[in-house]
Amino acid sequence: MLTFISGGARSGKSRLAEQLAADAAGDRKPFYMATARKSEMPKRISIHQLDRGNMWITIEEPLHIDLAAGNLPDSAVVLIDCLTVWTSNVMFSEHLSIEETAARFNNLLSISKRKNLNLYLVSNDVNEGIPLKNKGIDHYIQCLESVHKLAVLAADDVYEVLCGLPVVWKKDGQYPEGIWGGNNQ
Repeated sequence: MLTFISGGARSGKSRLAEQLAADAAGDRKPFYMATARKSEMPKRISIHQLDRGNMWITIEEPLHIDLAAGNLPDSAVVLIDCLTVWTSNVMFSEHLSIEETAARFNNLLSISKRKNLNLYLVSNDVNEGIPLKNKGIDHYIQCLESVHKLAVLAADDVYEVLCGLPVVWKKDGQYPEGIWGGNNQ
């Protein structure tokens, strides 16, 4: 099962992902894979950790979410927060191209499928503003959008959170009528 949740900053997307993952985990402890480096966002990370409480097993992995997922038990419930930070990490720390970033992300999807992980992916919508004439920013947005497109294609469920309200774009592998030609796409 793969669920992709996007939205703007502070929209409520992480809270929704946490709720869905906790519900899916039942009496098991879900895994929370944090892609942000604590040294870069200490206050925000501390707030998130306090909000989550101790029901989660936290893994800090800014670069190799695919390899970290491979080390998890089969059928684990895993929330990865967030792809926006992860994409910038691999682009700028490892200087990966769009294709290399997509390949790394596809490896995560393959591992997740092989291990039957119940995966929840969170990401920010960053491309909805006025296009900037900056080569680095444009490259980052293209890279992130390639990851988003792969996530949506592979996802069973897709949500966009707007003002705290989840909008369903895909449910149980089906698009609502009128989106991409309706169901069966």
